[in-house]
Amino acid sequence: MLSIRYWLPLLCGAALVACATDSSPTAARSPRFSAVQLSESESGPSASGHADVIQEPSGAKRTFSFHARVMPDGSVEGEYDNHNRQGGFVNHGDIDCLRFIGTNGAVMSGVAQRSTNPGAPPGSTAIFRVEDNGEGADDPADRVSQVAIFPPGSAANCQNTTPVILFPLVGGNIQVRP
Repeated sequence: MLSIRYWLPLLCGAALVACATDSSPTAARSPRFSAVQLSESESGPSASGHADVIQEPSGAKRTFSFHARVMPDGSVEGEYDNHNRQGGFVNHGDIDCLRFIGTNGAVMSGVAQRSTNPGAPPGSTAIFRVEDNGEGADDPADRVSQVAIFPPGSAANCQNTTPVILFPLVGGNIQVRP
């Protein structure tokens, strides 16, 4: 079982992302990481959420959580956590690139820090896409892509790669705030 040392920073970051109210332009942000503390008044464009999707053909549930924010200096800071029960692996990494697609979509990328997937060792680049389709009962489900993995040292990032296939959430919620 994971310790509070693991979950507390992730939960604190998610809480900070959930408080974002800034509606800055939706321009693409460069992939540069910086660990800067933000107050609520300094919050920038962000994307965050938790996604439960059903994987085919097994019907296994995949759970995916993430948060990413554009910092005051233009860099991007965040993390992701992917639990793939069909493949039987878990990976976690930092997000250092965030690009918005319209007013409700985002592509993020970063470097895997921990992974039990031999095809996605630490140092690999992970890229994923999300779509926020609203909060109402009549709104379509939010959607998330699979995590695309590129080898360590790859030039692929959220600026030059966009996952195309998106899966509807069966649980969770995605927030995109360009």
